[in-house]
Amino acid sequence: MILAVFWTAFIVYGLVSEPSGIPRFPWLVKPGVDKVIHAIIFAVEAGLLTATFSHINQKLVPLYVLLWCFLLGGILEVIQYYWVNGRNGDVVDLLADIFGAVAGIWFVRTFSKK
Repeated sequence: MILAVFWTAFIVYGLVSEPSGIPRFPWLVKPGVDKVIHAIIFAVEAGLLTATFSHINQKLVPLYVLLWCFLLGGILEVIQYYWVNGRNGDVVDLLADIFGAVAGIWFVRTFSKK
């Protein structure tokens, strides 16, 4: 659970920081790379949450995790759009977040053994 909380804080920090506060790498400017990054960070988020709460209710946990990732991603995109200089809120980023969350849930549910 602690790892999931820290990962959520990492996501929030990374997505609401102005771009000048984040180290630049040349490969980050290639088209589509940011979407892949969104998918990966939300796959990890959803995977951690699914693994953490899977003992509670096998059927509802994926739905709650997906809802959480949708709300987190959506709120962060709105914050980026209105309040973060140098960043733009993007619906395609939110779609990448959801795709990553679904992948993370699927991965944990498929490969975790009781």
